[in-house]
Amino acid sequence: MIRPRLAAEPQALWAAQPLPERLALIRRFRRALAAAPGPLIAAVEAAIPGRNPTETLTAEILPLADACRFLEREAEAILEPRRPGAYGRPFWLGRIDLEVRREPRGVVLILGPANYPLMLPGIQALQALAAGNAVRLKPGRGARSVALALRHLLVSVGLEPHLFEVLGEEVEPIRAMLLSSIEAPDLVVLTGSAATGRAVLADLAAAPWPIPVILELSGCDAVFVLPEASPADLDRAARGIRFGRTWNGGATCIAPQRLFVPMALWAALNERLVALGERLGEGSGERPGEPALQVYEVANSDEALALDATCPQALGASIFGPEAAARELAGRVRAGTVVVNDMIAPTADPRLPFAGRMASGYGVTRGAEGLLEMTVPKSITVRRGRFLPHLAGARPADATMFAALLGVVHGGGRAWLGAFRDLFYAMMKLDWRPGVNSR
Repeated sequence: MIRPRLAAEPQALWAAQPLPERLALIRRFRRALAAAPGPLIAAVEAAIPGRNPTETLTAEILPLADACRFLEREAEAILEPRRPGAYGRPFWLGRIDLEVRREPRGVVLILGPANYPLMLPGIQALQALAAGNAVRLKPGRGARSVALALRHLLVSVGLEPHLFEVLGEEVEPIRAMLLSSIEAPDLVVLTGSAATGRAVLADLAAAPWPIPVILELSGCDAVFVLPEASPADLDRAARGIRFGRTWNGGATCIAPQRLFVPMALWAALNERLVALGERLGEGSGERPGEPALQVYEVANSDEALALDATCPQALGASIFGPEAAARELAGRVRAGTVVVNDMIAPTADPRLPFAGRMASGYGVTRGAEGLLEMTVPKSITVRRGRFLPHLAGARPADATMFAALLGVVHGGGRAWLGAFRDLFYAMMKLDWRPGVNSR
């Protein structure tokens, strides 16, 4: 039995509210967060030993508030119904009006991580709510208190409690939910390891119906130093690598793990890295996930890209060097997110989508693309006029007529004139009265 959709369900009532009203709640949440971030800061620091308030504010609270403001400003335009005009419509379809709407999926199950227990699932939850969905959040290990604090703040500013359910941290109830014809969600969003991603996909394969999933999985991110890099570029690269590998205790999915550097620049960069206390490893490529930064000395950027392609993960990358050359290389790097002349921080921009490739997952979170992922399109076609010859059924001469139509609309050159002549004579021979000449 498939779970019924009832108009009286909280999610259906929430989806029926005008989008500006849903965004007003997001605004109230943002202002409440700004007025009293203390409980959420305390919850995050309890979940992540060693976290300090500065890191929590910059890594969790501020990006979450910025994501709220992004929704307040942009969500209406992103989710606005699209109405294609007459231009581009096949003329043989006659008079029709088209509308493409974005509707909520229903119930979104978010499987959160432990390394960013507020920012990552929080942004996903807020986008799901803004789109009109209900949220079930399974927090990462040790992070349930963070999820509860987030829910408490949302409820305190007016969210109906049944729209945001915090689940336990155990895995087995989630598996049972995915297999249930009553409790199965309409979308799963996972931020976690590649192993967890494979386990979730295996459970979804046995679900009562196909359930879409967004997977944000592990990275093994590369740093590319360009042959044209200056001493200042090397300074910035060394500081960026050090920042990326120590920020949040090194527990960041797009933290650098592999370094591709031209042979002629390695000694100078190595000196800077060692001075910063960086631990270096040999670049065999066999164990790129080891704690030490794996170093690959290369002849040029083409060799660096070839070596990078041997890794099955493709989440993020960073490039250091002159901007024009870095932009060119960024277009060739296989990764969902590429940062030029910086590390990690620019990806907090709420306008940016975040997505992995290959073993790093698929689907999109955050940004306009992430908001759209929380919806499904519905197309509505309205026929105008009374000319509906297709309702009369197929006629023996129709094949000749449509073959000629194909040549007129899509052909070219001298063949077009012949097709136009054939179409003219075919149409002259037809009686367009309903039922006439039909089989």
